[in-house]
Amino acid sequence: MKKRMLILALIAAMTMTLIPSAQASWIMYVSPAAGTTVNLRSTPSTSGNNFITKIPYGTALTVEYVSNGWACIDYGVGGYDEGYMMVKYLTYDYVPPTAANMKVKTTNSDVTGRSGQTNSQSQRSGSNDMAVHFENMNEQFRSFRLVDRPFTVYGKPERATGWVNLRYAPDDKAELIRRVRQNEQLTVIGATSRWYQVEDPDTGIVGYISRSYVSTNPN
Repeated sequence: MKKRMLILALIAAMTMTLIPSAQASWIMYVSPAAGTTVNLRSTPSTSGNNFITKIPYGTALTVEYVSNGWACIDYGVGGYDEGYMMVKYLTYDYVPPTAANMKVKTTNSDVTGRSGQTNSQSQRSGSNDMAVHFENMNEQFRSFRLVDRPFTVYGKPERATGWVNLRYAPDDKAELIRRVRQNEQLTVIGATSRWYQVEDPDTGIVGYISRSYVSTNPN
């Protein structure tokens, strides 16, 4: 009898090891090879009018499940509670931004024009400046979180006649997408410690804007 019970216990233990543990959701990061954006769709297909928005490289996403090469994303934007993204563009491992996979504007003023420096010294200094910006960007991506409920903010430039920059990534050297005027409405869908990830409700364009230059109320 004891031998039989022992055999049954062993069978039960072996069975349990074959059953994967349940996981409600998990975090993955957008990581296309080109380091640009990936389309989020309302259905798991590249055909039809199912485009929701573009998600920038490095964004942390909550994955509900994966099926047939598509990940179901808990996103909550544009009237959708969830969307779909090809899982090949996602990774479990955080990939820090680098010059090769992030769009960052560099100008001559970044690497030249410093009094008393040779060109090579100036270029090294400029490279160090960019390294600082990439480190700052890296820090911001690590602090990124999707908001539980998207909400509206309004552009709040320093001057009423000015504008606020909407950028490709959470850093003031990242490529400019466009300028946001005073009281222009944007929908916040994610946040870092110093930036909001926002969607333009009219065009669906997604980018980052400094939290210092938006307000939850019209100005």
